[in-house]
Amino acid sequence: MLHAHDDGSHEVRHLQGGPVLGVLPGTDYDEESFALEHDSALVMVSDGVVEDPGLPLDAGLEQAGRLAAQDLHDGLDIEATADRVLDAAVAVGHQDDVAVPVIRRTGE
Repeated sequence: MLHAHDDGSHEVRHLQGGPVLGVLPGTDYDEESFALEHDSALVMVSDGVVEDPGLPLDAGLEQAGRLAAQDLHDGLDIEATADRVLDAAVAVGHQDDVAVPVIRRTGE
């Protein structure tokens, strides 16, 4: 998950993984919470958006975070941000498992 800010910065938030929801009955999942500041956004990306044999995970996350933060800085809406991150994934050949939900906080 990426946390983008309107000043053009971003950070990667690594969350604890687990089995796919609903696959193993009775599985406990970790929770994490944090404040989403004014004019910031959470950009969740599936592995197909940020990783493939020619693009290491860290480089893909950096690229997606940079794009999302720039879009936020430029005032683009969440749909345009998701589209831009997806377009970058397609441009490097990603065709499998691509999803980019974006949540943005705009009010005080």
